Amino acid sequence: MPPRFATTNPEKTYLLIAAGLLLLYVLPYVWLGEGAHLTVHDNLDSDFLYLYLLKITNTAFDFDLSTVIPTMMSSGPHAATSFSGIPRSAFRTGLNFEVLSFYLAAPYTAHVINFVAVHGIGFLGMYLLLRKYVLPEAHWALARVGVAFLFALVPCYIVHGASVTGQPLLLFAFLNLLNRQGHWSNWLIIVLFPFYSFFVWAGLFICVALGLLGMLVMFRDKQINWDYFSGLFLLSLLYLASEWELIYGFVNETYISHRVEFNYGQLRSIRLNNSWHRAKNLFLWPMFNTGAFLTRGIFAVALAGAYQALRKREFRSAKWLLGLPLLALLICLIHAFYHYLVIWLGDSPLGMRFRVFQFDRFYFLLPTLWFILLAMALRQFEANGRWVKFFLAAQFITMIVANTEWKINVGKMTGYVTEAEHPSFRAFFAEKQFAQLRTYIAKPQSDYRVICLGMHPSVAQFNGFYTLDSYQNNYPLPYKHAFRKIIAAELAKGTPKMRAYYDAYACRAYLYTAELGLNYLFGKTQQPHLKHLQIDTNALMALGGEYVISAVPIDNAAENRLHLESIFTNTESYWKVWLYKVTNGAEQRKYTLTLPLGPSHLSLSPFDYPNLLPNSPSDCQ
Repeated sequence: MPPRFATTNPEKTYLLIAAGLLLLYVLPYVWLGEGAHLTVHDNLDSDFLYLYLLKITNTAFDFDLSTVIPTMMSSGPHAATSFSGIPRSAFRTGLNFEVLSFYLAAPYTAHVINFVAVHGIGFLGMYLLLRKYVLPEAHWALARVGVAFLFALVPCYIVHGASVTGQPLLLFAFLNLLNRQGHWSNWLIIVLFPFYSFFVWAGLFICVALGLLGMLVMFRDKQINWDYFSGLFLLSLLYLASEWELIYGFVNETYISHRVEFNYGQLRSIRLNNSWHRAKNLFLWPMFNTGAFLTRGIFAVALAGAYQALRKREFRSAKWLLGLPLLALLICLIHAFYHYLVIWLGDSPLGMRFRVFQFDRFYFLLPTLWFILLAMALRQFEANGRWVKFFLAAQFITMIVANTEWKINVGKMTGYVTEAEHPSFRAFFAEKQFAQLRTYIAKPQSDYRVICLGMHPSVAQFNGFYTLDSYQNNYPLPYKHAFRKIIAAELAKGTPKMRAYYDAYACRAYLYTAELGLNYLFGKTQQPHLKHLQIDTNALMALGGEYVISAVPIDNAAENRLHLESIFTNTESYWKVWLYKVTNGAEQRKYTLTLPLGPSHLSLSPFDYPNLLPNSPSDCQ
């Protein structure tokens, strides 16, 4: 190894400190166990659940294109309308390492394992990239370890694997190929990356970016680099192989997706100033699914570095320090103005492709771009000087402030954050409470269908219930239309935003109500009453719906042919559950009340306790 790449004693100390701090970063999730809070939006309500469902439905390694997952969006066995569920091809491939981890370990354990892997890969990849290509000299040890550590702190969805945090490691491998250093480890990185990332979210855009980078360098050098092209071909081929079911379904349209009715004209404002505002927000604060952090500090350091470079007449460095923010801005503009292209293309074949698949997701490249920019900017200041230390410390504080989930868990460790404020993994999925529901209903879960109200259906799905409602990014279009009949009256009463959210989007096929709005997280300390619920019970029964699992009491349940069966509470649960049975209008059943008395529940007869005979369920709190 050349001397400038050698690891000095101070650098070893920095690496040990960084490793120790990363262990502290993981500590809340290990210390709290299932008492830790995990982000609900686009995580516990969807992608996290999908990985677990593949295990409990025994479809994790099923590669048959005809396989469906019946636990969501499938009609009951005696329903008038027949829907079989979601095609297996709409979910993550069984060749993905995350699918394997959820298959082998308990879901929370799998999450922690992937949490460590994702952030560890982020640190290792950025460190190797900076040590060899950006800050290779020995006296930049503090800066390169510091920037790598900061990149490892980027909060992102663990369910996406290394889609975001693995990019520096992949770039390191491809730059080695570009410099004709084809060590076997570079090829190993390329081979493994598609199996621990997600093609739809980031893979396609990584391949495009690497292709453009290679062409620019080869055009400059006027020489073709076959190793680089071979690496890119191998990466693309392995992505196609690992995600072949999803790609085949998209290309051949094995079913008509609800996404063909995406209406960007309703989902996004077509006013130019709103699009500029959207681009500005993404530029200053990338989205959580790509890695959420404030970029103002990095941008300021880049401008200061560019000024320093110009003063020193280092024009090449100045071009990089000004060019990378412009590239980031271009990516943000592509995202902000993408809907204009989709609207302009309309219902043409190309327009449908751009509507069904979001080709604007280059923003997944932003975290890597920003932290490479930070490292380049630091080169314009004195190594180990006060300004470099100040910039690193300031960005560290920024990363902690931006990491909402981690701060919540530190608050839980210290007792400052309660379950009522932010539910833990255990409280959200409430396994003991939903076991009581299963026992009460006392039928095989495949024999009946439920629908949820005031809570994410992922809670019921996690506990094995077959739900009519679900959060799905891709499902058959006819189901969207059949489900809409259930909530048509509520959508009519609701806001234009609510109607657009379903009619122009509908990834969340939920039991919307005008009174609750677009809120699906009503814990037991928040119990608004539904006084004017208006659903089409016939449409609900046509899909086989037999029970409503509600997080709020329904005052006019009888008007909707819903009968209150029982109320379930549990000290470990975030929820208080009202279980309603869909009736034909003539059924009379015993009313029971479930109290938190340990593993069993108490069934009280209304004839023994006349005051438990309510005019409406709201009297039974």
